[in-house]
Amino acid sequence: MTTASTRQPALTGTPSLMREMNVRAALGLLVEHGPLSRAELASLTGLSKVTTGQLLGRLGELGLAEIVGTRSGARGPNAEVHGIVASAAYVVGVDVGPRELTASTCDLMGQEGPRVTLRVPARGPLSDPRTAVEAVADKALEAAHVSRKRLRGLAIGLPGLVQPETGDVGFSFDLPRWKEGVRDSLTASLSIPVTIDNDVNLAAVAEHRHGAAVGVQDFVLLWVGRGIGSAIVLSGEVHRGASGAAGELGYLPVPGVDLPHHISRRDKGAFQRLAGEEAILEAARTYGVRAATAPEALAAGVPALLDDVAHRLAVGVAAVCAVVDPGLVVLTGPLAVAGGVTLCDRVAEAVASIAPVHPKVVPTGVADAPVLRGGHLVALDAVRQFVAAG
Repeated sequence: MTTASTRQPALTGTPSLMREMNVRAALGLLVEHGPLSRAELASLTGLSKVTTGQLLGRLGELGLAEIVGTRSGARGPNAEVHGIVASAAYVVGVDVGPRELTASTCDLMGQEGPRVTLRVPARGPLSDPRTAVEAVADKALEAAHVSRKRLRGLAIGLPGLVQPETGDVGFSFDLPRWKEGVRDSLTASLSIPVTIDNDVNLAAVAEHRHGAAVGVQDFVLLWVGRGIGSAIVLSGEVHRGASGAAGELGYLPVPGVDLPHHISRRDKGAFQRLAGEEAILEAARTYGVRAATAPEALAAGVPALLDDVAHRLAVGVAAVCAVVDPGLVVLTGPLAVAGGVTLCDRVAEAVASIAPVHPKVVPTGVADAPVLRGGHLVALDAVRQFVAAG
């Protein structure tokens, strides 16, 4: 996960490639720092003022930047200040669930539009992934008063495996209709870059850029909700594994819990059975906590229930941390948000008691729609490269 502040390394290549790299770097710096003069942008890029002026001219030709004012200096005339044209391009992020899709637009400066939701029936035209995604994307564009011709990128987060080599869906327990070929179908239909990723991985992108893991290069994010999953970030990048299954913590074998025998037949994993929403709601009843949902049960703050849940979660956290030994674990998802700091402290204590690791365990810093926010960030990364290529 690179950030807009990452300085572009010196590369060798064709003049057109170098121009594209420089335009992309200039675009990223204008996004991060806001309006800049030619001299300020030259200082940040390390390029000459002449070359920087050419880059700004190119961004202007592409409709991505414009003069937004002037800035007085110590000597000489006022300098023109250039800023991003935020409305020049938009992306749409889509969070896919078993029965509904949530989406919103985002402009080049990262400003999110209204969120919309589309219910997906078990059967019918909308049950087709491509049709459903296009329908919710159009709904989001309409809510933001943006025409489809300004849509330049799309990112989809879903619960399941995404093949690292192809970027297409590999397997999803909750979405049996989502299979290989969905990404190619959407790309061909929309004629824009389309990214599909695991929803927890996208939440980790948001956490790394804007949440509790800002500035942290190695961390684990644990999602605790109806399903359980994790994202493993090493050296600032999401670790995906050979088949995209890295982080599928719900399938962690747990002693004393029935193991699945038919993964392809939608059989739940052992750790999911131990610490998922259904198990937590059942545990709450044993402590006399009556609630309609597991998050409501945890929000009640009953110490015995919080201890029980913490020890369940610690089994998975300790297993991951004993392998990758991160300094930070971020808890997110509906149950984690409901448990808050109190649950995090109990998980940290429980992990230290069963494994020789002592990660700092903290609540999410992106409690509001982290999958959508991560999708926007990933889509903007792709679209900035796309438009910079001219």
